[in-house]
Amino acid sequence: MLDVLGIIFAHSERENLRELTDVRTLASVPMAGKYRMIDFILSNFVNQDIGDVSIIARNRYHSLLDHLGVGREWDLIRKRGGLRILTPYGQASTNTHAMYRGTIEALAANMHSFRRSMAQYVILAGSCMIYNMDFEHILKSHIDRGADITAVYVRRPGGRMSIPLHMPILHMDEEERIMDLQVNGDDMTPNDSPWGTGVYVIRKSLLESLVADAMVGGRYDFQQHIIQRLAPVLKILGYEYKGHLMEVSTVSGYMQANMAFLDPAVRSQVFAEPIYTKIKDSVPVVYSHGCCVKNSIISDGCHIEGTVENCVISRNVRIGKGAVVRNSIIMQHTEVLSGVSLDHVILDKDVMVRENRSLSGHSSYPVVVGKGSIV
Repeated sequence: MLDVLGIIFAHSERENLRELTDVRTLASVPMAGKYRMIDFILSNFVNQDIGDVSIIARNRYHSLLDHLGVGREWDLIRKRGGLRILTPYGQASTNTHAMYRGTIEALAANMHSFRRSMAQYVILAGSCMIYNMDFEHILKSHIDRGADITAVYVRRPGGRMSIPLHMPILHMDEEERIMDLQVNGDDMTPNDSPWGTGVYVIRKSLLESLVADAMVGGRYDFQQHIIQRLAPVLKILGYEYKGHLMEVSTVSGYMQANMAFLDPAVRSQVFAEPIYTKIKDSVPVVYSHGCCVKNSIISDGCHIEGTVENCVISRNVRIGKGAVVRNSIIMQHTEVLSGVSLDHVILDKDVMVRENRSLSGHSSYPVVVGKGSIV
């Protein structure tokens, strides 16, 4: 077991997923059919023998609590360590509304929990990216190079041709020492620039000290007020991750990430190690006579009577007779009735699309129908 405490932020300050996060936090947004965003990073920790994991929630975390439970599916029911879900309410907080203002305040409000961990090192991670990182190698590099903080960065992950807006761009010297950090605010940034994944390695005692100092000074953002501000003082080094990575912070990015799972090469990289999720004992898919399914992920419990092409379908979805669904994402317990036409559409959970309705979006701006809607 690695001597590491994993800390995952369940939300992102830069997310813009519109209706998809109106009722849930980013970490519990459905992905690739039967999974949630949190499943990928949490499974990455577990597969690297990190059995002490804390998840910091901010708001709309009820579906996250329901999904994770006590961590049984991830083998995180432990006498020491295990899974802890830390919510902003019920914590002593300097904020009148008990809602932390940034990542530093989130860490400060839960520091009493982190101090109970026996781990010497902490790996901080967000919930907006999907990857399979070798945390053991990253930790070894951190120790061998004598770094105070190691920041994991990427260049054009998965062949991506542009850097997402508001991502931290790292400025490093030839020895990968971070000299400065800036936020990508336009399309003029060179596409091969190193941008941060939000994964940081740091000694727990140093993290405690830096967080306490930042709180005294009224500073709340980890990237801006620790990485950028202290780059000239601390030895903050970069570590390049060269594996496959998908970033999800916008609706179009969410659509692209789901569609990427239809590629066998992507699935083989993401699922190179097991990805665990909440177990639901559903019946197999029913494919009715005359239906047509091409290049799609169909989860258990579905009933397909119409045509489905290039789609990601979650559990217990019904596609009616004569319905044509293309390039779309359909979430749990949704019913698409007969004669419906959908193209580049995202239907959230418990949606009903009545007979002969037609919805069409674009890959760069899909149509999103909120949870529980009737069209």
